[in-house]
Amino acid sequence: MAKIKNIFINKILKKKKVSIPLAIILVIVLILVLKPNSNIKNTVTDIAKYSDLKQTILATGQVVSSTDLNLSFNGSGTVKSIKVKVGDKVKAGQVLATLDQASEFATLTSARGALAAAKARYKRILEGATSEEIILSELALSNAKRDFENTKIQQETLVKNAYDNLLNSTPEANIYPLSQDFTAPTISGNYNLGKEGEIRIEIELNNGLFKTRGLISVDGTVSTTTPQPIGNSGLYIQFPDGVTLNYTEWNIEIPNKNATDYLTNYNAYQSALKTQASTLSSSQSLVDQRIAELALKKAQARPSDIDLAMADIVGAQGQVELADAKYKDTIITAPLDGTITSIDLKQGELASALSPVIILQDVSNIYLEANINEANIANIKVGMPVDITYDAFGSEKIFKGSITKIDPSSTVVSGVVNYKVTASVDQVTDLRPGMTANMTIKVQEKNHVLVVPSRSILIDTSDNKTIRLITNTRNKKFKEVSITTGLEGDGGMVEITNGLKENDEFVVLIKTK
Repeated sequence: MAKIKNIFINKILKKKKVSIPLAIILVIVLILVLKPNSNIKNTVTDIAKYSDLKQTILATGQVVSSTDLNLSFNGSGTVKSIKVKVGDKVKAGQVLATLDQASEFATLTSARGALAAAKARYKRILEGATSEEIILSELALSNAKRDFENTKIQQETLVKNAYDNLLNSTPEANIYPLSQDFTAPTISGNYNLGKEGEIRIEIELNNGLFKTRGLISVDGTVSTTTPQPIGNSGLYIQFPDGVTLNYTEWNIEIPNKNATDYLTNYNAYQSALKTQASTLSSSQSLVDQRIAELALKKAQARPSDIDLAMADIVGAQGQVELADAKYKDTIITAPLDGTITSIDLKQGELASALSPVIILQDVSNIYLEANINEANIANIKVGMPVDITYDAFGSEKIFKGSITKIDPSSTVVSGVVNYKVTASVDQVTDLRPGMTANMTIKVQEKNHVLVVPSRSILIDTSDNKTIRLITNTRNKKFKEVSITTGLEGDGGMVEITNGLKENDEFVVLIKTK
């Protein structure tokens, strides 16, 4: 434009007939006419054209194995064996590692034995007792009765001895009445009458004799040098020197409750009685048990007996299952087919219960997981295609997948509400769980549609969409026309379904000065 203006001015000035003032006026007018409009300079326009449009959502996910298990022992103990190594492929149920099992195996064996015994008893109840078993039961009853009688005799003897010791609690003779204070006769021997009471002794000094009444009535000789028998009581009496007629009556209490050994003998006697009662009760219970067993042997099986035997089997089975569970706590087995990807234990070390030590994954059956924020989750549907790149393989290699699952519940990550989506992936060699995957989810795609930048679209006060259509391409004059939009794609491009046609020029934006 400047070049044209200069040429035109030069032509005017070369004409000799044009006066200088007129030339100046023409130049001024020409400058004003040819001066570019500032609106043209600040207006950015574009041409409506057809293009392929797609709408995508970007997400960063992670490769996940369909089998991703942290395996541990359910019990604690010393590692006895490790039967796999990293990289081994295993089958469901295969033993991977064990702890020391000696105690658990012994308990399991014992429980199995108890179960076998319970089943045998049940079978025996159904079949009934044999003649040999009846004879054995009769013999057991006879032995129990004999043992009871022997025990009874033994306990009666022990009680009698304890009672005799009680009655012989250091016997003493006390002057009668007790208010008198004189040297008492010496009592010795072992009392053997077996009953309680008192022996009253009266002295007849005129003839040197003494008489007794109470527990025994006999005569005896008064002696101060030699103990004299008090009848057949087993006791002896020796009178002190200086016995006179004024003090001739003495009393011997059986037992002597004032004796120093009385309390000890009394407690021993009470203990013997209790032991006798307890021992005889146990012995009698055994007799009763043998009687019942014999009656049971001779009787036909009753429904209640059968039910009880069956209950014993159920209880024993429970003990087997409990012991088996504890035994299995010492074993790690593969719950599913897969590949061992990590082992964190050594033979001989102490393993803690529930502490992960082996990782089992299915590296041949993997998928992707990614979090999508709530603003985009409504646009994602199961089955949508996904383009995938992996950091491990570089961005130039694009792999294919599709959305297979959308979690209905949300999770909050760094304060943002997200929903987890799952995508299938093509099988790729060397693809490993935990790798980072860059996912481009294809929400919608249209080919050969009329598109414009979204920033060129205006929305009026009635929420109608318009675009500024250029009516004069030279000075960029425009008018607003109503349009209808379709797909909003990537890169800020929007589909125009009505109101614009191909090659129409429109205003994208007008720059402000």
